[in-house]
Amino acid sequence: MVTEKMNVDERIKYLRIMRHRYLSADRKGKSALLTEMQRITGLHRKYLIVRMNSPDLCRHRRNRERSRTYGPDVEHVVQLVAEAQDWIAANRLQPVLAGDAQNLEKYHHLSLTPELLAQLETISVNTLRRIMQRIGRPAEGLPQVRSGRRADSMAQAQVPVGIISWQESEPGHFEADLVHHTSDEQRGPFVCSVHFVDVKTGWSELVAVLGYGFEQMWTALQAFRARCPIPIREIHTDNGSEFMNHAFISQFGSQVVHARLTRGRPGCKNDNRFVEQKNSSLVRAYVGRLSLSTPEQRDLLNQLYADLWCYYSLFQPVVRQTSRRVVKGRDGLCRIVRTQDRPATPLDRLLNAKPPIPRETAERLLSLRRNTDLLALKCRIHRQLGDLARLAQPQERTETVTFG
Repeated sequence: MVTEKMNVDERIKYLRIMRHRYLSADRKGKSALLTEMQRITGLHRKYLIVRMNSPDLCRHRRNRERSRTYGPDVEHVVQLVAEAQDWIAANRLQPVLAGDAQNLEKYHHLSLTPELLAQLETISVNTLRRIMQRIGRPAEGLPQVRSGRRADSMAQAQVPVGIISWQESEPGHFEADLVHHTSDEQRGPFVCSVHFVDVKTGWSELVAVLGYGFEQMWTALQAFRARCPIPIREIHTDNGSEFMNHAFISQFGSQVVHARLTRGRPGCKNDNRFVEQKNSSLVRAYVGRLSLSTPEQRDLLNQLYADLWCYYSLFQPVVRQTSRRVVKGRDGLCRIVRTQDRPATPLDRLLNAKPPIPRETAERLLSLRRNTDLLALKCRIHRQLGDLARLAQPQERTETVTFG
């Protein structure tokens, strides 16, 4: 038997998967599958036989509700103890519930029986939480102190919060993020990748910098503007200090960058979902977890990104979500069904987008694609990755000796 038990939904899902194998197996195979299912789920063999041959393998509603284990006397004690503890959370209240109840009995606020005390000692956190929700915190009580998330800084308050829709109709709305190339033991400045991804076309721009102060971030932004063929309409960042600082925001005016600066909600990484996904497939998939901290490594990484820019944006087909809907299955579970369009390279998506880019820019990019040897480009990228890894290895060995 397994040490960690499945819940009901996990067992139903597992049995639904095994049912196809069971129905197509012979007598000996069915016996082996029943033994395996019995070991995994902990269910009785005869019950498994019935469920495997049942046409309706889904979770059924209870015919009758369970009887209440904890009555009004328990609720009364919970209410008094919760009030005495100023309505702290159930997971904090449960360990001290019985002891506090005895304290209240000592000062004649309630009376306990041995049976009632035993129930208070065995009540679970989830049951206690439901009882507290049913009772409800009194409206005349003092406001409950909740730390919540920290307030926005003065720099964050100057930048509007928003999300770029996956249905964005025009190119030029970029999500931006910073990827660190360092280890926990590394000291001093390290190399970072500043990543910009256009939501409409999937166009990606990567710039490597040494450190992430204002000068480095501003240099990366200018390099991005100089190479990107798409007119920049918006740059959407997270709430990291590399973006949310007064120096960066003060320079990011419409007269300087000619674009709008927005940010996601604090703690919501999914607000920058497009660049987060591309961080995985374009940065970590190639560079991995190498620790980089020298100007030479930064320059080599920028050479790699120049070739990767051509390889990905001009040659690599990507898919884009076109619709999504909620479908309710026969088992009663709701699933999100997404539809994707035909794969196309970011360049092809850019050429078909509205408003169009200048003709000379389009012709330059098409000429670059026609005159680029794809296989040679791919081999050059892998050769540069090998050089970068060899350049990082001596430093990593030194750090192991120094800090290990």
